[in-house]
Amino acid sequence: MNDRAGVSTKLLLWLPGVIAVALLVVPLAIRDRLPDPLAIHWDLSGAPNGSGPLILIALVSSVAVAIAWVVFLRTYRVEMLQSHAGAMVWFLAILMGGMEAFTIAANLDRATWQDAGNFGPGRAAVLVVLAGAVGFGVWRVLGGIMTDPGVAIGPAPSAGIELGEHAVWVGKTAAAKGFVGIALVITVGSAAAAVFRLSPVVTLSLVVTALPLLMFISLRVRVSNTAVTIWMGIFGVPRVSYPLTRIIRAEVIDVRPLAYGGWGYRIVRGARAWIVRRGEGIRLVRPGKSDIVITVDGAAGAAGLINDILVMEGRFVAAEPS
Repeated sequence: MNDRAGVSTKLLLWLPGVIAVALLVVPLAIRDRLPDPLAIHWDLSGAPNGSGPLILIALVSSVAVAIAWVVFLRTYRVEMLQSHAGAMVWFLAILMGGMEAFTIAANLDRATWQDAGNFGPGRAAVLVVLAGAVGFGVWRVLGGIMTDPGVAIGPAPSAGIELGEHAVWVGKTAAAKGFVGIALVITVGSAAAAVFRLSPVVTLSLVVTALPLLMFISLRVRVSNTAVTIWMGIFGVPRVSYPLTRIIRAEVIDVRPLAYGGWGYRIVRGARAWIVRRGEGIRLVRPGKSDIVITVDGAAGAAGLINDILVMEGRFVAAEPS
């Protein structure tokens, strides 16, 4: 690594920490020139219509960036998810830093928060786009999309199906109890928010959070002589089928969610993954296309049946010796 690359890497790693400290220190250092509470919300015309305490604004911005920064450092050291964590911390650093800078500028030397200057939606939109662009740039610099890390556990299995026989395999798996618990708590919270007519923003936020969680708390797989079909979540949606005509082999692998960027439907270099928990799963090898990774209990049975069907049809291709 040359000196320039070394400096760039250090800035990428440590500058978010400096920004987190600045987000807390700067507002407090000039608090004599700011009203307390501050104007923190503006209507569509750009006029202030909401306020909040100075210390709270500084703390929220600083802590949000600091937590993301610590996660980034950790993931960078273990070389897992570093591109995703780096993109997130830089997105937050630019977004929170810009929002705080605009807020301070609008409140600076004002007697009360009602006298704050305008902060229209146009500036907010520009800031979000800028933060997104910086985050995407960091994501690309740190490697961008991840690579399928799955390693087959032993040779491709067989279920012992012989020529002329037909079989169907059905299996399912559920997410970890903690994940299911979080999904249920948020779902109950969504229902309570609707019943008690809480803020529409709060209700909508809970619903938007609960639906993806409910979609990925379980997974069902069906293997037939024509396709592998997946149903997700308690609603059975999304549902997707992968024809066996495009598959040459099924392997049993140990799936680590964080190596694919997390739970749910994940896209990494070389694979599309359906993940609801850590542990055994199958990988459908597709020449010329991304492989399919699926977490499912009894993975050896599913992979074995797929391989037997492919063998009988003359389309099975064994893995090359490593």
